[in-house]
Amino acid sequence: MFRDDVGTLAHELAQFVHRVVHRGGFQIRHQGNRYTIRISPQGGSPTDVAMLCSSPRELASNGNPRLPLLLDDELRRMSPPIQVFNPRGQNLERIPEVQRLCGLILECIDPDSNIQNSIVTLPQAAVTIFNAWRAEATNLVNSNPSPTAPINLRQFVNAWQRRTPLRRRMQTREEVPLLDLVYKLVTWIPPMQNDIEGLVYLEAITRAISQSALFGNFGAEIIFDPSNPNSRLEQASIREALWNIFMPLATGAIEIDEDLLETLPSDRINIMSIHQAKGLEFPLVIVDVGSDFRYDHWKQAFKRFPRLNNIGRVDGVKSLNMEDELRKHSPLGQSSRSSLDRAFDDLIRHYFVAFSRAQDVLLLVGLNSVRSGIPNIATGWDRNGSWYWRRLTNLVHI
Repeated sequence: MFRDDVGTLAHELAQFVHRVVHRGGFQIRHQGNRYTIRISPQGGSPTDVAMLCSSPRELASNGNPRLPLLLDDELRRMSPPIQVFNPRGQNLERIPEVQRLCGLILECIDPDSNIQNSIVTLPQAAVTIFNAWRAEATNLVNSNPSPTAPINLRQFVNAWQRRTPLRRRMQTREEVPLLDLVYKLVTWIPPMQNDIEGLVYLEAITRAISQSALFGNFGAEIIFDPSNPNSRLEQASIREALWNIFMPLATGAIEIDEDLLETLPSDRINIMSIHQAKGLEFPLVIVDVGSDFRYDHWKQAFKRFPRLNNIGRVDGVKSLNMEDELRKHSPLGQSSRSSLDRAFDDLIRHYFVAFSRAQDVLLLVGLNSVRSGIPNIATGWDRNGSWYWRRLTNLVHI
């Protein structure tokens, strides 16, 4: 399925998926035969469909929506709607549930941003995200979410800010684990309790906290001393949490671990990276081979048809260029294969993984510019510049 622009592609791909899942299937004719593509009437579900991309990101670097986001929007507007499972589609720090949880934590441990404002070397990008998190948390508190008894969210946050968590007055100095605070706060964030995507986000945050405990001085704990409020020790523990946990989260240094995505929801279309799909199979696999390639531009050639630049390096593949620089100084010696050949090898393996995930139907999608001539390993070009699709008779364009 190839179309002139990504918006049209997303719309017609959504129509195809909806017919496969809910409307009796999609029919195609080929060489006098008729075939119907549909999920199995015996136990089939949307999870039988997966879309694989080199990157499942919803937005391009310039902020424009990519196919995963456009397809998600189209499927949600259909009747009945189809949900999409794409936890890696957004930056972790901009997901609403993550913003609310992190904002609540910051409001609990550092009310009025006192410690945050005292760190003059904190990156401005992190400060901006922190403030956005706090705003989301304030909005959530003001909405008075359930449960409201025996204690509501505002009372819980206020108690923490007074250093009397859960109406329990501290008598001596205590080390309060941040993880304990996290698991109490998700009481007011339902998606992090009962939605698999929300649970993935929660796991990413708790892993960040747990890992910071391994090398931090305070073990991801906040020191509270009722006999000495705002002590230097308490301030140091909060400052460490801001630096070691929340600053990496806010600046995009922490991403969803693909190991967390072993369980896929049965009621959603899965959108994932090709790398993430290794070892998995689906009855219908949709592979995005060119929704980003409107022109034959050298900056994205490494994603489809690698080329050498004017100094003999492979454009866009830093790992290969680094290997060429370092390997000759190691016991391995210089590789017998050129960096260009290795770039093609990697790309061929990449798409072999993608295409071999399909159990029954493989659908390639992209722009017409890719179908009609932009060199792309995924659309039948070889490294010598020969294009085999033009001679094949068993390809069906829908």
